[in-house]
Amino acid sequence: MQNTYIWRLIPSNQPVVIRSCPKCGNHSEYESTGNFRINANQNNIDVWLIYQCCKCKSTWNMEILSRIKSKSINKELYNKFLKNDQELARFYAFDLVTHSRNKSNLSYENITFEILADRFTLSHQQENIWIELICDYPLDIRLDKILSKQLGISRELIKKMGNNGQINGIGIRDITKVKVNNGMLINILL
Repeated sequence: MQNTYIWRLIPSNQPVVIRSCPKCGNHSEYESTGNFRINANQNNIDVWLIYQCCKCKSTWNMEILSRIKSKSINKELYNKFLKNDQELARFYAFDLVTHSRNKSNLSYENITFEILADRFTLSHQQENIWIELICDYPLDIRLDKILSKQLGISRELIKKMGNNGQINGIGIRDITKVKVNNGMLINILL
């Protein structure tokens, strides 16, 4: 599409897990250490991602694999577990399926991110602008916040433009309630 700009959202940190801490005696934030724990029991392998309480440093192991036959694990993946591969740890820290299986309560409240974006200015020379959002991880961030930050205009103006149909996208009804997702296309009409 002509006049299409790519905005890539890159998280600087990871979501934390809110869970009861046995040492603190209340709900605490646990952050990923980026380290895996592997246990081999005969032909079965278990893998966990280790989380640590932000207050007292007690640990919690989030189950990644449980009782998997050693023959069925991809060797490259297994080596990444052994080497505490940071990209793999990051993947699991954001993986909603794994967190759901572990009944983890994720908090995105303190997620910070940067946006690598094709630059443009809002001008009447370009009447129809498309923005494609690329986001490799779920961030639980509202679209109006991203648009306001990148376009340098208030969220109130973003809301007004959304209500007037000047900012729209597939499946977007209320610009102030939509969360960012990978591949989202936003159209700005000037």
